[in-house]
Amino acid sequence: MNHMSTSAVALALCACLLLAGRARAADGGGGTPDVARAPEQRWTALPAADGAGGFTGASSLGDYLRAAESLSPSIGRARSGHEAALAGVEGVGWLPDPTVSYGHYFEEVETRVGPQTHRIGVRQRLPWFGKLFVAKDAARERTAAASERLRATRLDVAARVTRAFADYAYLAEAVGVTEERHLLLASLEEVTRTRYATGEASYGELMKAQISVARVEDTLASILARRATASSGLAAAVGLGDDAMLPWPDAIPDAAVPVTSGAIELLEERGPDILALEHEVEAARYDRRLAGQAFVPDLTLGVDYIATDDARMPVDESGKDALIGTASVSVPLWFGKHTAAVRQAEAVLEAMERQVEQRTHDLRVEVRRSVFELEDAARKVVLYRDRLIPAALQSVEATGASYRAGGADFDALVAAHEVALEFELVLARARADLLVNTAEFARLTGDDGQESDGLEDDDGSTFRRQ
Repeated sequence: MNHMSTSAVALALCACLLLAGRARAADGGGGTPDVARAPEQRWTALPAADGAGGFTGASSLGDYLRAAESLSPSIGRARSGHEAALAGVEGVGWLPDPTVSYGHYFEEVETRVGPQTHRIGVRQRLPWFGKLFVAKDAARERTAAASERLRATRLDVAARVTRAFADYAYLAEAVGVTEERHLLLASLEEVTRTRYATGEASYGELMKAQISVARVEDTLASILARRATASSGLAAAVGLGDDAMLPWPDAIPDAAVPVTSGAIELLEERGPDILALEHEVEAARYDRRLAGQAFVPDLTLGVDYIATDDARMPVDESGKDALIGTASVSVPLWFGKHTAAVRQAEAVLEAMERQVEQRTHDLRVEVRRSVFELEDAARKVVLYRDRLIPAALQSVEATGASYRAGGADFDALVAAHEVALEFELVLARARADLLVNTAEFARLTGDDGQESDGLEDDDGSTFRRQ
């Protein structure tokens, strides 16, 4: 009877541990269940954070995104390209450099007022009215395209950093959930060992308990082995060395779910890839106009100054210098060359237009897929948070009570625990996917500042992450 009491007390303590570990998840008040223990107890099996790159476990996704703005080589390259395009605009639209000529008379030309000794001339070519404006407009369009490319690169880097951070945070969450599973199964194994010692449990049940613990330990070891790869991925996305070991994130950040209605219209209005191509098409149109203007002659104005020495004989205006105004026009004689340039510009323009059309079709497909994945992840968050996990926790409680009363076997109790913890892993993965899909939606549509429409609960209401 004393052994029976000891076994019952041990089993009751184990059940209290199980229920206490999930009390916060079952009473979330509409928030996502949190399976983590207190921070000082959570990562007992993990190496200490080394603060690589100045980051700590408390560093948020925003901290990593801000670091990527200054460290990412991709953003730096795009920013340099934009600055080069801006400088290019400033160098377009000017008149051609004037030319200065000098001529020396080896044999002086005798005139009435004296011999001419040398001459100095200045020429300024004046392109046909409109050529400089067209070239300036083309440069402005290319600068606008470079600006959109920079915005696209920033969104792409933000999406890559978000994906890497979400995967790393999910891995940390998986470690915490697996550690908790290990703790619970180890407690159950101790209870089973006590029951086996008193004859209340069979040797087979004890072996099953030990096998369950060993399987969880193997799973935990596999997850921990993936840390270096996940950390390298995040470090590379930010722009740090890919050998940096970053600290574990504290938690998976909540996603601000964007409004997905009108996603295609948003893509066409704000999508950086499409806008960049459209600006390049406009630049190609200006290039076509500029090529057509090669058939129009340019005007060149000039002034010549001729120095004259004093006449040998005394005459009026002796030694008077001459000043001559000149004007000339270019003759676009080589029509074949200009026609070829026009055909080339037209071909480039047509190719750019076809590229915009194809890229628009491709991006529409990507946006539709992104919307589906985003809504699917949001649906899973609501389903597992509000329905499946609470039901699984109730099953754990009911199975534990039945096991204590001798009405349920050990397999049913272990299965109930594993289902509850697997659901928590699925919820963590769904939250990470939702974060990734939100960043991907922003990358495609170019809109990362929309109002959140929240996630709809089963009763039709919506919730927003705080």
